[in-house]
Amino acid sequence: MSRRKLSLTLSSLILSISLTVTSCSTNYPLKGTDETISKALEYLAEAQASDGSIGSYSDTGWAVMALSAAGKDPAHFGSSSPVEFLRQNNHQLLDSYNITADLARNVLAIISAGQSPFSFGEGNAAVPDGDYIDALTKLHDGQQFGQPDSINEDFWAINALIAAGFSPEDEIISTTVEYILENRGPDKGWSWATPYNEWYMESDPDNTAAAVMALVNAGLNPDDEPVAGALEAIKGMQGDNGGFVSYGVENSSSTSWAISAFAMAGKDPFALGNDNADALSYLHGMQDEDGHFRFAHPLPEGFLAMPEKTTAESIVALMGCGYPVSSPSSGNLWLWPILIMLVLSMIAFLYTNNRRRSK
Repeated sequence: MSRRKLSLTLSSLILSISLTVTSCSTNYPLKGTDETISKALEYLAEAQASDGSIGSYSDTGWAVMALSAAGKDPAHFGSSSPVEFLRQNNHQLLDSYNITADLARNVLAIISAGQSPFSFGEGNAAVPDGDYIDALTKLHDGQQFGQPDSINEDFWAINALIAAGFSPEDEIISTTVEYILENRGPDKGWSWATPYNEWYMESDPDNTAAAVMALVNAGLNPDDEPVAGALEAIKGMQGDNGGFVSYGVENSSSTSWAISAFAMAGKDPFALGNDNADALSYLHGMQDEDGHFRFAHPLPEGFLAMPEKTTAESIVALMGCGYPVSSPSSGNLWLWPILIMLVLSMIAFLYTNNRRRSK
């Protein structure tokens, strides 16, 4: 293993362990035992299939992060865990419509579960040797990830690589940040596409929120103009009921992303709205009796309900988390001795390697 890969592997493990012992946010910390979260977790448990999946393959990745955010161990959730389902079913990535975004989502899920994205399951053409980081970085063209006229995957790639231990100073991060900033919309937000894409529409809260999280992860201060301007743009996308509007529909997914972006930027999510219609109240009101969060009510024609995904997103937001997800659980302190041993092993490896090279 190269020194670079060993360093990144240990950085990823350090982050995944630290994520299990730190809270997501001090601005809006619901507890995993609060009724709203408990009901949502019960819904995910009921929705879980015998193979460990919670909804679709992609839904399961979001659910893993939601479980971590709520203080649950996704690797031991259900008789067959959602983590194991992701591990055993990476063949579904072979038919991916947006492989960059899918790899990034899986990296975030894997790390939130305390696993290593450098070796996760058996490999295939999409993820040779089960190395999600290598597969993801190979999709960078020197400036950005994936298709040049699509920018959504660039946000998530940054979030994933920073979670895996990359530094904001790494060229793959800095060039992508530059690309994101160069392709901000005239309204100071972002859409899924770059402004020169013929399918470009005005900015939406989902992608603007993802961009905010990527920029904050990449080291920008929340008060810097690109982030502050984007947060103001998000505020302008709020609907009459306190939820956020994407493609003309006020919905829980867009609202969850907005709350997560504000929480991650250290801004008070209670500021999203007013006493009569705020984002948090809207999201609470979207929870059904069975515990799931509705996408929209009523559901507009042509839109999918996706209850597992919307529930997972809502849990993350209501726990005050952004992406990468951190868990408020402190139940994995036993992992620290393992971490110490790994760090000592890394030091020994580097020392021995340097001595050999100096001879």
